[in-house]
Amino acid sequence: MKILVFSDSHGNPKNIADNIRVHKNAGGVDHIFFLGDGVRDFLSAMEEFPEIPYNYVFGNCDFGMTAPAEMKGKIYESPVEIGGKKFLIMHGHRLDVKTTYQRAADYGIGLGADILLFGHTHQAEDITIDGSDSGHIRMINPGSCAKGLYPTYACIEIVGGQAVCGFGRA
Repeated sequence: MKILVFSDSHGNPKNIADNIRVHKNAGGVDHIFFLGDGVRDFLSAMEEFPEIPYNYVFGNCDFGMTAPAEMKGKIYESPVEIGGKKFLIMHGHRLDVKTTYQRAADYGIGLGADILLFGHTHQAEDITIDGSDSGHIRMINPGSCAKGLYPTYACIEIVGGQAVCGFGRA
């Protein structure tokens, strides 16, 4: 199972669509997550790929957008179970990930997530954080797929029950 993860496109739907197209033509894409700050870009890009299921959340820069009814209050975060893994997707601004990951890690652990996907910092990374009280959680940030010096996205493959993450240049 191949999952693409994008965040922080900030007005650049082309990078999203171009990279989905590459992966689709090289074997397929099973699911896509978008982690906010460019929901309009993401939805515009997804018009080309109506067959690929996706989930998205809003970021702090997604002004004036109305969430569809199916989001049922899951505007800034959403739990999603795919490929035997429990993902918690969020932008991260509401848990202040630019200052510390601990609050987000503790929150994800408390919700029983295996992997927390977040954006907001524009830094691609794949780390594991110990909880304040117990447990640990894997946290993956795809970075920013916007125009810039190093635009990135994440590609997660579920292989033998394990999530293998790599990063691509958007």
